[in-house]
Amino acid sequence: MSITISTTTTTNEVSSARHQLPAFRLVQSSRTIRRFANILLFLLLLTIPAMALLPWQQSARGTGNVIAYVPQERRQTVTAPVKGIIAVVAPNLKEGAWVSKGDFILELQPNAPNLVEQLNSQQSDLETKLATSVTKAELYSQQIQDFSDARDFAVAAAQELVEAAQAKLQGKQDVLKGYEAKELQARQNYERQKTLFEKKLLPEKEFEKYKKDWDVELANLNGAKQEVVAAEKELAAKQNELKQKQREMQTKVDYARTMLEDAKGQQATVQKEITDLKIKLGELDRRVITAPKDGTIFRLPLYEQSRVVKEGEELFTIVPDTSERAVELWVSGNDTPLVNAGDHVRLQFEGFPAIQFSGFPQMAAGTFGGEIVAIDPTDDGTGKFRVQVRPEHEGDWPTLRQGARANGWVMLNQVSLGFEIWRQLNGFPPIMKSDDSKADKSKDKDKTKVKLPK
Repeated sequence: MSITISTTTTTNEVSSARHQLPAFRLVQSSRTIRRFANILLFLLLLTIPAMALLPWQQSARGTGNVIAYVPQERRQTVTAPVKGIIAVVAPNLKEGAWVSKGDFILELQPNAPNLVEQLNSQQSDLETKLATSVTKAELYSQQIQDFSDARDFAVAAAQELVEAAQAKLQGKQDVLKGYEAKELQARQNYERQKTLFEKKLLPEKEFEKYKKDWDVELANLNGAKQEVVAAEKELAAKQNELKQKQREMQTKVDYARTMLEDAKGQQATVQKEITDLKIKLGELDRRVITAPKDGTIFRLPLYEQSRVVKEGEELFTIVPDTSERAVELWVSGNDTPLVNAGDHVRLQFEGFPAIQFSGFPQMAAGTFGGEIVAIDPTDDGTGKFRVQVRPEHEGDWPTLRQGARANGWVMLNQVSLGFEIWRQLNGFPPIMKSDDSKADKSKDKDKTKVKLPK
């Protein structure tokens, strides 16, 4: 009991001493501030466990630029179709000027003087040479026909002579058979009479007559044989003459065909030269350069009468007027497998102030909605993939110039804030959406969709 009284007495003395000190009274906090500080401390301690259950919207961030959605409406660089000197530039043409499709920009002049006239003269000469080659080809073609007809006539005539020689030989052979029969008969008569003469039954004078008849028939037979041999030689000569005629006329036909092919080759060569000249003249006809699209001149590094350009060298750059804009975002390869066509994207454009809370898209201000339409199949060489984004609805985006920078957040899965902090500390990628969750989300799209500010 005494201890308690002593403690109370000491406390009262300390408190009384404090109130007696003026400096302590000046720095002492009011009771209201102390209560407010206690409330803040309580809320801070309550926030730490509450963060584990607070919803958080995961996102894949990317940076990029505004482009034209149609590739033909993106920035284009016009190059020189031929080499030459810049002769004329459109008056009052300057960078930033707006031009219509087909407007005159500049004209090139060939380096060589009178080049067009010289090429036209060469083309005229080649056309004359081509006409000569065509005429030669027609003449040789006619010669082939004439030589072929002459060959046929000569061969037919020689064939008739061969047939005549064969008929003559056949006649001589028939005559020879007659003489052989007569000689056989005369020889048999002679042999019978000889037998009678040896038996002294026939006079010598009659026997000599049979001997003479046999000699005459034998002489006729030998003459007929010689005529047959001569006919055979004549037939062989006619056959050789037939072959000679065939070869001679065929040689003329083959020569005419060779000359025809040579004329056709010359014709093809000249035709190729004419085609090359026409291509050159066609290129020179494109010396007048016009605007390929409606748009604005972006770069015009040209100087009249003092600039020599090569074929394919850049002349000027034009930014066409675009009908629809898009944004190309470069997303890290770590997040690319989680990004799909059709995903929602929040965009912040350069020049348009905005506030974007990464995990709370419904609290964003000054951002614009978009939808992924395409993802490149390969990276840019640094591990980043290009994602093309279009506005979800027409008129959602402000008026933007091509090349304006943009930041984008591709909306992914929704998790708790505690899990997101744990994921960020461990360097894990965001959670990939499952097919079931996508199906449920598509069914309950109208119920669960968060209305995002534009």
